[in-house]
Amino acid sequence: MRLSAAVFLLACTLPSLALADAKAELARAFDKLLDAPSFRASMSDAGSGEKYVDMEFQAPDRYRIINAQGGPTMIVSGGQAQMDVGGRMMSVPVPVNAIVNAYRNEDAMRKQRESMVVEALPDATLDGQAAKVYRFTTQHPKPATSTAWVGDGDTLLQMEVDGGAAGRGKVVRVRYRDIGSADIRIP
Repeated sequence: MRLSAAVFLLACTLPSLALADAKAELARAFDKLLDAPSFRASMSDAGSGEKYVDMEFQAPDRYRIINAQGGPTMIVSGGQAQMDVGGRMMSVPVPVNAIVNAYRNEDAMRKQRESMVVEALPDATLDGQAAKVYRFTTQHPKPATSTAWVGDGDTLLQMEVDGGAAGRGKVVRVRYRDIGSADIRIP
């Protein structure tokens, strides 16, 4: 009788331990990206493959955002935004701090993690690279479901984020590369 009770207790405990481990593993990948001195990312529609933007980041606050449809390139630095229009940089009145803080605000990230529920999915291969795959839901700043692919060394390789009602059912894919690259220089 005692053995069956112990087996039952273990069976009930294992799923919660697996969820805690998955959450910790995904949190390490997010921390590594947040701590990175630089990276490149491409954003596209996960369904159609249509590319929206290519982005480069250089710590602490520099971004180069390249419009994939041929629009102007935007440089964000120190809360200011400039757009390259015909080889000439022009200041742009964009709420840069609100945009940047949405992605690199530690308080917002903490709140997101508090509400995050993570599920480990079967491992996969992404461009020939082995990856652990996680589906996670958050309630902050609004309810969302996302999937993340994490490679060796807790390296975030890709995320797919459900656009919800505002995204009209689209899923945005963000591919990360060159994390920590010394050759990313943003003026």
